[in-house]
Amino acid sequence: MCTPGEKREGSLTRRKLINAILSITGLATLISFLTPVVAYLLPLDQDQLGTTDFQTADGMSILPGDIAEGTGIVGSLSGRPTLIVLQNGQFLAFDAVCSHLGCIVRWNTAKGAIECPCHGGVFNLEGNVTAGPPPSPLDQVTLNIQGDRILKS
Repeated sequence: MCTPGEKREGSLTRRKLINAILSITGLATLISFLTPVVAYLLPLDQDQLGTTDFQTADGMSILPGDIAEGTGIVGSLSGRPTLIVLQNGQFLAFDAVCSHLGCIVRWNTAKGAIECPCHGGVFNLEGNVTAGPPPSPLDQVTLNIQGDRILKS
């Protein structure tokens, strides 16, 4: 038996209780901080990227017949903004994210060029920069036309 001034081995003191609460709180804070960081760094599965069909923002398929000769449409292929232009009967596709600051490019039918509306970048039909501040060309995307579907190869 213990006398009133003695502490028993293994007994819960206020100090131990506060240390345990602080440790649990610190661990929970660390986990809540690391979870989104780890989720951001892990690559997405192909199902999470979206379909390989060329689609509008609301998920409607864009068919080859929807693109008139000499025009271009921005849509989505595998979750990435993509510009498809029909020129001389050939479909040309580019990653629609400008290499300057990430704006979405568009097709200018009157000029026959790809333009970035944010800072005036201009690209030709090979994706190369012809004017403005973009530091590098647009990435070309390989397409596969199967019947009434535009697919990413």
